[in-house]
Amino acid sequence: MTNQATGHQTASAGRPAGFLDRVRAEQLPTRFRWQARDWVALLAVPSIFVSGWLTTMITNDVAVGTVVDTVLRIALFVVLVVANRALLARHWRAFWAAPWLSVGLVVVGMVALQIAISSSGSALRSLGGLDPGDDQGPVPSMAFGVLLFTSLNPMVTALIEDFTFRHTLLLKFPVWNRFVFAAVLTVANAVLFGAVHIDNFGGEWLLTLSFAAAGLVMNLTYLWTRNIWHVLLMHGVNNFILAGPVGVVILHVLQAAVV
Repeated sequence: MTNQATGHQTASAGRPAGFLDRVRAEQLPTRFRWQARDWVALLAVPSIFVSGWLTTMITNDVAVGTVVDTVLRIALFVVLVVANRALLARHWRAFWAAPWLSVGLVVVGMVALQIAISSSGSALRSLGGLDPGDDQGPVPSMAFGVLLFTSLNPMVTALIEDFTFRHTLLLKFPVWNRFVFAAVLTVANAVLFGAVHIDNFGGEWLLTLSFAAAGLVMNLTYLWTRNIWHVLLMHGVNNFILAGPVGVVILHVLQAAVV
């Protein structure tokens, strides 16, 4: 059964509440409801591209441009958090209703993301006749402090993307009583998520399907738990470690050790 006031799942009489009963914070919608905060989330990803374009107009200095872009993305994320503060608070309480299982799911999800990206990426490179690294552009040289700050960029962007793709462009659509429509939306959403990362792959559209695979993992996780914090933490912590401050510090230490 569902608590209509909170959206939480409640156990039937005589049955203890299971994991999903405790962590689910949203119901599957039966009709289309659009609010101001949904427009904010919908416009968030296009705003990221506009932000990148603006930085190239402001300066030709890569370091300065990246700093400006990072500041704009952080500001956009703050706007999203403020607009969705009630949703985030409700989901947060539900997330900690089953703390060990929730944290365990996040860890398993992070591993699943890496498996999905690496295995599909290898297969797609073979299919397209690409060598590893063919899609990688030159890495700009920046001061360590600047690099550390701008490494927040992929983490903040991940959190913005989850508001847009996992919630607004997926769960909000009332198609869940029709399997075919639900399946098409879930897969199409993942493909679109991969496609917006075209710059990560040097313009190789085929390789964006590796991120589409990761998007599908996160889509299915969110539809299963209906709690945004599972995918926010999966995606955000993954980027924080691999492409964010942790990765930058590890790389800096390794480079210093080599020198």
